[in-house]
Amino acid sequence: MFFKYLLNLLQIILFLIGCYYFAVALFSLAISEKKHRSAKENTFALIVAAHNEESVIAELVSSLKALDYPGDKFEIFVVADNCTDKTAELAKEQGAIVLERFDTQRRGKGYAMEFAFEHIFSLDREYEYICIFDADNIVKNDFLRQMNNKINEGYRAVQGYLDSKNPTDNWLTFSYSLWYWINNRMSQLARENLDIGCRLGGTGFAVESALIKKYGWGATCLAEDTEFTLKLALNDIKVGWAHGAVVYDEKPTLLGTSIHQRKRWMQGLSEVATRYVKPLLQKGFKEKSPDAFHMLMNFWGDSLYPISVGFFWGIYILALFLSKSSPVFSTLCGMWDGASGMLILSVFTWGNLFLMLAGLYSDHKLDKNIMKNSLGFLVYILSWIPIGIMGFLKKDEKEWFHTPHSGKRN
Repeated sequence: MFFKYLLNLLQIILFLIGCYYFAVALFSLAISEKKHRSAKENTFALIVAAHNEESVIAELVSSLKALDYPGDKFEIFVVADNCTDKTAELAKEQGAIVLERFDTQRRGKGYAMEFAFEHIFSLDREYEYICIFDADNIVKNDFLRQMNNKINEGYRAVQGYLDSKNPTDNWLTFSYSLWYWINNRMSQLARENLDIGCRLGGTGFAVESALIKKYGWGATCLAEDTEFTLKLALNDIKVGWAHGAVVYDEKPTLLGTSIHQRKRWMQGLSEVATRYVKPLLQKGFKEKSPDAFHMLMNFWGDSLYPISVGFFWGIYILALFLSKSSPVFSTLCGMWDGASGMLILSVFTWGNLFLMLAGLYSDHKLDKNIMKNSLGFLVYILSWIPIGIMGFLKKDEKEWFHTPHSGKRN
């Protein structure tokens, strides 16, 4: 009986949280046009942290050099971090300023970025904004122009649209891509339209230099982008969303690589949760700050909620298959009967499916690959359950994993 009530309580909680996300996602159906406060062309330092990326670094630097933005308003810095290949040489050939770093004890993107910040902030020239990219990225020609427009609306931190270089390689790269496309539209754009603050996504974003100087970046966490987002939220600074500022990255083609990458993400997110959820809750209650609660829901929804829902549905599916041989599992299935179960299905399945398809259509992402890879996408979603558990159990481990890149795109 206790287990029955516990499961029902979990169902109610997940349903209420799901209603919140569905209500937010309703605002993803349109792109709001805001007026720029000025026509100012801000200055940017574009930073790329690269470890043995000779297969992709030249293409990225070439892409950045070709940006439709005044050449005297931005500079490209590549941190060749503990490289043993031609990353530094190739980046220099394409016109980047290369900062070579050798420290085998403090490894990872966070340390490389701190190294770059220290160098850039010591220069005579001041850059108003810092843009961060991964080595496997390429950018749309008007990326900086779009980011600059959003900054001129008053934002001090802005995230760009995260797209994929290789969505059709296989079911896994398509699943990654679809996940990002859905998040771009139903979470980030919706929150931008509601003006409740978005999240930095690891690459393709800009932050005011003064904010990094004031709050520090934080090199030791495996999810430093999320950590910095929550730092900003605690100080009432919202992250804006530039839907037209598109950056493409390479998705893993191998399941083993994907598991390592996503486990690293979940390790970092679990660590961030232990340090920032409580302060955000306190801010929400003490200061009666709706923005603090919105950011908590944003963090939970983009990071942990899919795992919670997936785990709950996993229990139900398992019970469904075993119900004939076990009265316990039969009871579990019975708990989902009735009006509440139908309501959950209607909201989470049909409502979100409509919003997802509408968003994909608006962003020109709706094609035959959706149906072709639908089963693979389900596997991808369910795989977050064990990966999330592993990440939580190993949240205190700081081992850095380098994701290999091939340089191919389609």
